[in-house]
Amino acid sequence: MIDLHTHILPGVDDGADTEDEAVEFARMALEDGVRAVVATPHCNEGSYFNQLSDVKAGVTRLRERLTREALDLEIVPGAEVHLCPDLVDRVRDGRAPTLGDNGKTLLLELSLTQYPVELENLVFQLKLAGLEIVLAHPERIRYLQEDRKRYEDLVRIGAYGQITTGSILGTFGRRAREYSEELLRKGLVHVVASDAHSLRGRPPVLTPAIKRMVPWVGEQRARSMAEGIPRALLAGTTPEVPPVDGGPPRHKSFLSRFFRNG
Repeated sequence: MIDLHTHILPGVDDGADTEDEAVEFARMALEDGVRAVVATPHCNEGSYFNQLSDVKAGVTRLRERLTREALDLEIVPGAEVHLCPDLVDRVRDGRAPTLGDNGKTLLLELSLTQYPVELENLVFQLKLAGLEIVLAHPERIRYLQEDRKRYEDLVRIGAYGQITTGSILGTFGRRAREYSEELLRKGLVHVVASDAHSLRGRPPVLTPAIKRMVPWVGEQRARSMAEGIPRALLAGTTPEVPPVDGGPPRHKSFLSRFFRNG
């Protein structure tokens, strides 16, 4: 399995505090069957501003430590990039790291409580610039909780959704758990990730949430959200994802369909 969203890099944000704790993150992930994790520290000028060079340096140090500990877990650079109007420029100059440093796939973080301005237009512009957008934990964003159509419109123009294991398991309360089930059943979520911040409250494990998802989406689709789809997104290729609420499969990019039909 691949965990596309973790805060395993030590001492850079509100995730792992020390390198020793990061090693325990890795050990726990391996025991759960995870073979690769993406280090996605927050990238937000208002709090934790982790640029690409800093993330890559941190990944290199952690890889070296895991080698010494004989832990065969692949660590991949990335970031959870906060919404801002000049994201395309930030990707190009390295201020906004992409997943796997592929220059294409962006894990986009929205405020949990503040309403974004012209979000759909911004996502469209990012798609026009050739970026793949993965929305971090949409089930916990108030703006998207209050009106599912806002989120569905983002998916229909080509965004992907990453749901958090803790939401599925009830860690973030009843509302997030019920909304998670609704989005999953309607084909509006494409990746499951731990968003791990700690060894206990928000651990780097995927299996319990995947098992909980199986009655809602089936085993094959549940597994694909932790295997094939994140692998494709890391490679910068377009994954085949389930249809939205009974519609046709979304296996071609939104822009290719847009220009074909134009």
